[in-house]
Amino acid sequence: MAHLARGLDRGSSSSRSGSRSDDEEQPMVTVVRAELVRGHRPVVVSEVPVYVALKDRDGRFFEDKGTCPNVRYRWLRGPVVKPCFFHPHKMSQIRDVAKTYLCYCSKECFLRGWHNLPQTMWGSKPDDSLWEEPIAEWIEVANTRSYCPGKEDIDRPLRLDILPLMKDGRESVTGGMTITTGTVIPTPKEARTRRMISNGGTFNAEWLSKQFKVMNWNVLADLYATESVYPYCEKWALSWTWRKHLILKELKSMAADIITLQEVQKDAFDDWFRPQLAEAGYEGMFQAKKRDPIFHRGKYTAEGCATFYKTTRFKRVDKQVVDYDRMSKDEIRNQCALDGTDSDKSVQRLSKGNIALAVILEDLHIKTTHSSQATGPNGGHVLVVVNTHILCDPSAADVKLWQSHLLVQHLKQMNLDHMPILLAGDFNSTPESAVYEYLRRGSVRADHEDLRHDPCGLLGKLNLHHRLCLATAYETCNGREAQYTNYTEDFKGTLDYIWFSPDALAVLAISQVDDESQLMQETALPSSTRPSDHVSLVATFMFHDAPADANEAQHSNGSDAHGYHMGSNPLAGLTGADGLSLQGAAMYAAQYL
Repeated sequence: MAHLARGLDRGSSSSRSGSRSDDEEQPMVTVVRAELVRGHRPVVVSEVPVYVALKDRDGRFFEDKGTCPNVRYRWLRGPVVKPCFFHPHKMSQIRDVAKTYLCYCSKECFLRGWHNLPQTMWGSKPDDSLWEEPIAEWIEVANTRSYCPGKEDIDRPLRLDILPLMKDGRESVTGGMTITTGTVIPTPKEARTRRMISNGGTFNAEWLSKQFKVMNWNVLADLYATESVYPYCEKWALSWTWRKHLILKELKSMAADIITLQEVQKDAFDDWFRPQLAEAGYEGMFQAKKRDPIFHRGKYTAEGCATFYKTTRFKRVDKQVVDYDRMSKDEIRNQCALDGTDSDKSVQRLSKGNIALAVILEDLHIKTTHSSQATGPNGGHVLVVVNTHILCDPSAADVKLWQSHLLVQHLKQMNLDHMPILLAGDFNSTPESAVYEYLRRGSVRADHEDLRHDPCGLLGKLNLHHRLCLATAYETCNGREAQYTNYTEDFKGTLDYIWFSPDALAVLAISQVDDESQLMQETALPSSTRPSDHVSLVATFMFHDAPADANEAQHSNGSDAHGYHMGSNPLAGLTGADGLSLQGAAMYAAQYL
């Protein structure tokens, strides 16, 4: 239900005493604009965001944030309006008083209920005394500019009366305005549970004390959550006021030790994610993309990557930012200086502002057992957690490959020296892409389709080979990537991954991703129950007990480069202390992970 704004006119000034001058009968200010922020739907315990613009007697326009003494606010609660039977996230527009006695949001839903709904699901026929429409009484609930709905407001619309005042403090009969909201909806329910699927092979209960959980998610920045991009999503479900609660509930429900998020706005990091997750025991870091700030909802902001970790499990050792624009500019200009070509066109194509955030963490619980293992200042295992968001443009496969190449080059320059890598993010690349093949196999075949489009000759400047050992958690654990990590009307596929070093880390389990029947319940994502157009990925890992140099020796004694990058099952062949062996997608471990 869209908000309604109308002028208030509760009488004529001619009915007042004629002894007062016209100037005395004019309000000190006039309401020129009043609206809910982007068709907002009120949510329990979240302040209803309202914009109010006033004009004073001198013709000056200004926004009132509650400090103007010449205007009075009054909130009222309306009658109950039941939600649609089929779409509980939508307000009803039709009530069936002849057969099903239910409420529906559209003619289509009404006909669906009338013809198809079994009688066991019909509502109760009201008493004869209740057939008449009840009087729509509105009860005053607050006299402040701001209002946070409570549980008693659920399924009821709210009304805000904005009342200009006369010089003597009386409420003016003209110049005011009223806003009527949609019905109040409850705070999002607790996040749905997601089953963990354990890796095939052996499971040892001792691993429960050694495991750590990693979660990756593109949370969809409010900057991009527009009705033009997601026309199928209800306006209120797109609002940050609603989505931020759902996002936080899912983050807390997974209880990950390490969280990597993309499309986090700087203001959302400062005002929401960092303080809320700090209460849950996390410390976080944020890095904005190297782009000009965008003016959004009254202020300039930017979005980027945020990494959080549980302070009871990990301690930060170092932090580095991978600036793809700066690295590409340096590399291109060095190459062009050698061959005498112009670098400007190439630099312009590669300058997209994308970044990666690398954080080196030390495990406070698990100590290293071999001199070849990377060890932190306190004797614990260390690993580098890389969080990145690769360019989105579908027509720029060359730029995506360049950014992946620069990321690998940066990791090589870090001199990790047996340090395990966790590389998570939104790569905007499917499992069939050159980016995926490059990270997975350490090279890209010459006839790959993504290499055909190279408008600036950038790919010819790349050495598309590396010897980093990387595998993905989902393919390793489940035999294939998640079917969908991004699900919209325009695109449905896999773009997000959690890469890891299989020679140093074992993946124990992954979270099951929703199947398509669940994702399409409200056409696509985001929806009223899923706050982003991406699906979160969760994986559980532990450090290998085997010395890292033993794995290297195995590689040097006959494994080819491709086999090294394939990252075979890291649990296969191991024997648990209790002799327990579970093959395939075993669910025994899942109940603990």
